Amino acid sequence: MAQKKAIKKKSFSLDSLKKTHSSKTKYKPTSFFDVGEAFHKASGLPGPVMHNINMFLGHSNSSKTTALIGSAVSAIRQGYLPVFCITERKWSWDYCRKLGLESETIEDEDGNEVVDGMFLFNDDFQTIEQVTDFVNQLLDIQEKDGMPDGPDGQPLKGYLFLWDSVGSIPCQMTFEGKGGSMHNARVLADKIGMGLTSRITNSKRDDYPYDNTMVIVNQPWVELPDNPFGQPKIKAKGGEAIWLNSALVFLFGNQKNAGISQLDATKNGRKVAFATKTKISILKNHVNGLGYKDGKIIATPHGYIEDTPDSIKKYKEEYAEYWKDVMGGDAFDLKESKDSLGFME
Repeated sequence: MAQKKAIKKKSFSLDSLKKTHSSKTKYKPTSFFDVGEAFHKASGLPGPVMHNINMFLGHSNSSKTTALIGSAVSAIRQGYLPVFCITERKWSWDYCRKLGLESETIEDEDGNEVVDGMFLFNDDFQTIEQVTDFVNQLLDIQEKDGMPDGPDGQPLKGYLFLWDSVGSIPCQMTFEGKGGSMHNARVLADKIGMGLTSRITNSKRDDYPYDNTMVIVNQPWVELPDNPFGQPKIKAKGGEAIWLNSALVFLFGNQKNAGISQLDATKNGRKVAFATKTKISILKNHVNGLGYKDGKIIATPHGYIEDTPDSIKKYKEEYAEYWKDVMGGDAFDLKESKDSLGFME
């Protein structure tokens, strides 16, 4: 019978192995942008998580842009610079102002009227690559020169990139008529999954001087069930890259449709859209595992309020002058109607 080889005594310890082959990276505490108390109560989270990519997914008119602008307002209050990358071209500065995003119309050096405020705004994009190149250029400037000073004379803390929306423009090859959905998905996988994700999340390191975050509004499509007992599932346009690289995915409305209803204000036969009842739930949470699946909320022209009679009453009192101008008087009735894009369930 062969003799067993004697095990030699180790010439090194676990501690020495840890010193040479185990990292000791220190990370910043987990922080969120605050979209408001009603949003927090409905979803279980204050808003997008910093130092990561976040996805706002949902059908049309489910209040994704309301949350996007609310995130920008929170960023400004906390000393960050919002960067709007607008590719859907359905932007309204009047709506932004109602939601608390301060801005003014000024005349630029060429004599053109432009909207200015504590943010960067760019809607001159035709392809996915142009958006990601623009974001990378700003990150390059940050690494080289830092951040500009804010109103208090101190450097801004970092960027909040806000893209509205993925699914609204193609990649360069598709733009030229040579590609399709598969090529759009591949470009997003390369530019987001293999590029921007690393640069954004790198700001979570404690030794990185700035904080960078990205929020992406993603247009949806619906995957039909593959059996009679299955349910339709919402999917993000552009493939799985943004979903896979998002720390948080917020779902607005239902999976198979918008899942909203309208609150209409009526007076003397006149009907005006007063607010939208919608849902907010957490589809993915790789931050702390928390988040509600059944939160309901109301999106008004001035932001979110809780879906309760008391909240509606308080909102009407707070914005009485606004609605008096709209309705032509103080007293008006509210009536809920199901939206054609999908009933509340």
